[in-house]
Amino acid sequence: MKRGRPIRRTAATLACAAVLVALTACGDGRGARTGGRSPSAAGESTVLDGDSSELERLTAQQIYDMSRAANASAGSYRERMTRADARTNLLLSASECSGIVEVTGQGAFNVIVKDGDVWAKLDQATAVWASEQGGIVLPEGTWLHGTPEDPLMARLASWCHASSFGGPGTAGVKLSGPLIRGDVTTLDDGRQAIPVSANGASVTWYVAAVGRPYLLRQVAAHADMANITYSDFGTPVQAEAPTGSIKEAPTGAWPDSKLR
Repeated sequence: MKRGRPIRRTAATLACAAVLVALTACGDGRGARTGGRSPSAAGESTVLDGDSSELERLTAQQIYDMSRAANASAGSYRERMTRADARTNLLLSASECSGIVEVTGQGAFNVIVKDGDVWAKLDQATAVWASEQGGIVLPEGTWLHGTPEDPLMARLASWCHASSFGGPGTAGVKLSGPLIRGDVTTLDDGRQAIPVSANGASVTWYVAAVGRPYLLRQVAAHADMANITYSDFGTPVQAEAPTGSIKEAPTGAWPDSKLR
C-alpha cells in the first residue's frame, strides 16, 4: 500500500485536533562534557565502567546534558508517557515508530511510522469523537494511510517525535534556577540512577548510574508536564506496513477554528 511519491491533499486534520497534541521533550539541549571531551551534535555518549564513579565528578547540569545526548545516540528506545490528558507506549527511532496513544475521554489509536509513510487505526471512541468534531465520518478499526505532508496524519504521527534522535533536544522546561543532583537511588524497576532536579524539584530526571548514562525517567510534580519512562535502548523498531483493510486518509476542507 506504500506510495511511490507523496500525494498532497487537504486532510481531515482536526477531526482529532484537540486530542492530537505533539509531545515535547524537556531539556535545554546544551552539550555535556566529560573528561574534557564534548559529545557530538549527534549525541555521542560515554560508556561508564559499570558504576557511577564517572558521573560522581560531574555537575548536575553535565549529568543531565550527558543523559540527553546518550538517549539521542541510542538510535531507538521505548517511551512510556503519562500525563493528565494522555498516555502513550511507543517504540521510536529517527525514521520509525510503532505503538499506541490513549487520550483521556476520547479513546485510543495505534500509529505506525516508517520512513515517509504513516498509518493510524482509531478505536470506536476516537473515531466517533473525531467524526463529531470534524463533520466527516472516520472509520474505526481500519488503518488510515498517508504521509507526513497530510495534516491529519502528521498530527497523529507527531506523538512520534523523531527529532529527539538528531541531538539532545532543545524544547521543554524553563529552569528557574540551577539543577540539583541527588544521591544514587534504585528505581522501582531495579535500575540504579542519579536524580537531577529542577525548579525546586518540580521535575526530576533520573540518569542511569551504571552503563551508558541514559535518561531513564522524568517525574513531574505539576500537571502541565508528563511523567516519562525510557527503556529498550537500541532495540530495533522494525515497523512494518499493516495488513488487511487500509484506506487513504480522508480529504476535506476544515475551518480555521478547528486548526488548534
